[in-house]
Amino acid sequence: MKKSRLLFLGVLTSVGMVVSSCDSFLSKEALLDVAANFAITKYEKASCAEVAQMQPKSQSAPGSPTDAGKEAALQAKAIEMLQNNPEMRQKFIDRVAGPIANKMFECNLIP
Repeated sequence: MKKSRLLFLGVLTSVGMVVSSCDSFLSKEALLDVAANFAITKYEKASCAEVAQMQPKSQSAPGSPTDAGKEAALQAKAIEMLQNNPEMRQKFIDRVAGPIANKMFECNLIP
């Protein structure tokens, strides 16, 4: 399980570096794709115990110029876009609701 987490983090970091290097070129749709794919992958790869304990992370963590900081900045940009744009938020929810609900159902978290 630890190896799979490390692999996941490695892949996520690589994707984050590629995306953040193209950050200024990202359209709203591309940013939506990144955010939705991240959320879906997070739930699909998580065990039922991890899903049961998932909680929203605080947005108060300070960013840094490292790769993790760039990834956090990209996530913050996506969250800001979703908060300020109801149409994009609806598209995001439409895209992630099914996979997340299915995982929760598989884990008996939905009665």
